[in-house]
Amino acid sequence: MNKLLLIAVFLLPVAAFAQRDTDAAAQRSRIAAERAKAESVFVAREKACYGKFGVNDCLKEARERRRSVIADLRRQEISLNDSERKRRGIERLRANEERAVQERERSDPAERAKAVEQQRERDTRAQDKSTGRAERSAAEAGQAAKTQEAQRRRVADIAQARAQRDKDAAENVARRQKNEKEAKERKEAMAKRIAEKKKPAASSLPTPP
Repeated sequence: MNKLLLIAVFLLPVAAFAQRDTDAAAQRSRIAAERAKAESVFVAREKACYGKFGVNDCLKEARERRRSVIADLRRQEISLNDSERKRRGIERLRANEERAVQERERSDPAERAKAVEQQRERDTRAQDKSTGRAERSAAEAGQAAKTQEAQRRRVADIAQARAQRDKDAAENVARRQKNEKEAKERKEAMAKRIAEKKKPAASSLPTPP
């Protein structure tokens, strides 16, 4: 059973690489077709330029367009070649690993069991690491939410305290103005009373003869 599982594990990448081979071939065919098209377009434009007044400018523009298209196709080809080299390297590594596994299976059942156990341990560690990352991400998200809530509360408290200070200040101003008005009114009333006391009494009329 384990042997069949290992074979399936190694066959899956092989199928994927086969698909990539097909995709790479299609990409190369496309690049070749576009390069041929660019050359054909250039030839047609070059021929048309000789029938125009500004021949040199026309030829320069046609060559620049051709150079730009060919350079872009070349960049695509280089990128495709790099991907192919990397893929071939991975294929070689997988082939070597597959041969090593098969050698261990043929040589010793204990080694086969050990290899399976090691693979299981690697899978477990990878799963634990993934779980740990998820837990850390959740904890960080929770802490970020708490921090945002605390900041929101601080802002609300500051706004409330500022509003209370403004209210208290307005009440103090109103109270002071009221006190000043009342003091002024008392002062004016007192001054009026004093003035009335200092006013001389009216003289009595003379007795008629």
